[in-house]
Amino acid sequence: MNTKYDGLIFDMDGVLVDVSQSYREAIRQTAGYFLRKNIQMAEVDKIKNKVGMNNDWDAAYALINKPEINYETVKNYFQKIYLGGLINKEKLLISKQELQFLKNKYKKLGIATGRPKKEAKCVIKNNKLEKIFDCIIAMEDIENSKPSPDSIIAVIKKLGLKQTVYIGDSPSDVIAARRAQIPSIFVGKQNIGTINFQTILKVIQYLL
Repeated sequence: MNTKYDGLIFDMDGVLVDVSQSYREAIRQTAGYFLRKNIQMAEVDKIKNKVGMNNDWDAAYALINKPEINYETVKNYFQKIYLGGLINKEKLLISKQELQFLKNKYKKLGIATGRPKKEAKCVIKNNKLEKIFDCIIAMEDIENSKPSPDSIIAVIKKLGLKQTVYIGDSPSDVIAARRAQIPSIFVGKQNIGTINFQTILKVIQYLL
């Protein structure tokens, strides 16, 4: 049970939205296409767990690891398959009702995500969450991506938060929160973050 926060800040991918069949699959397919071999999802997870791999285009390029292949070519292929159908496989990890409960309790909910703005807004619109979230800071809104604290600080300033927490699922999220001088709730199996839970369900139970 926690009542001390005056608002909550969420990462989007892997926290609010299941991206295992969308972004993660796009990384796997993109790397497989350029390497001409089958890539295991465990390889994708390993690269995504590295600090600084918040951007999925960067993760795909790092997994390919061939300097002679142009970054923009990799990015364009990734976007083609992601927007071409994989985006439609995304599902909420937190129900709208649960988010409404959190909204009722904490009043202000924000998102600090590495997604492009258009793709972040797509999730909000498709799930009718416009009245739940007060602020979305996406890739284009800040100069430096996580583990830089820029996106988190931008949400804090926009919502006027005095005592908040960042909920994320990667080492970069934890570092970004620490650099923003706020606590973090890590979702996953690693023992990192101010506090951590293996599932988002446990996080919701803690916050409510």
